[in-house]
Amino acid sequence: MIHHLMLLTAKPDVLPAKIEEIMVETRIRLLKIPDVNNLRVGKRVDTANNPYTYFFSFDVENMDKLAYVQENAVFIQFERQILTPYIASSKVFDYEMEPGKDVRYS
Repeated sequence: MIHHLMLLTAKPDVLPAKIEEIMVETRIRLLKIPDVNNLRVGKRVDTANNPYTYFFSFDVENMDKLAYVQENAVFIQFERQILTPYIASSKVFDYEMEPGKDVRYS
C-alpha cells in the first residue's frame, strides 16, 4: 500500500475562501478516480511555522496504481484547473505502508 502526500502553498493573492473551494473540489474530483482510497484534505492551522496552505493525501494499492491515478484524465484536469491557477509550489511524498515490504514490488 502506498500513501501519496502532497503539500501545497497557495499563491499570495489566493483568499481563504478560495482555499475552501479548492479543498471541496479536491474531494469531488479525486474521489471520482476508482483507485483513490482514504482521501484526506486539510488546511493549515499554524500559519507561523507552516508554509503549506493545504494538503491532500490518499492511498493506492501499489506504485502502478499511483501512476494510473496520476495519468488519469480526471487527475490531469484537476491539476490544470484547480492546482495550477492557485498553487505557487508543492512538495510530494510517497510512503510504503507495509512494514518489511520492498517498495520495488509495491
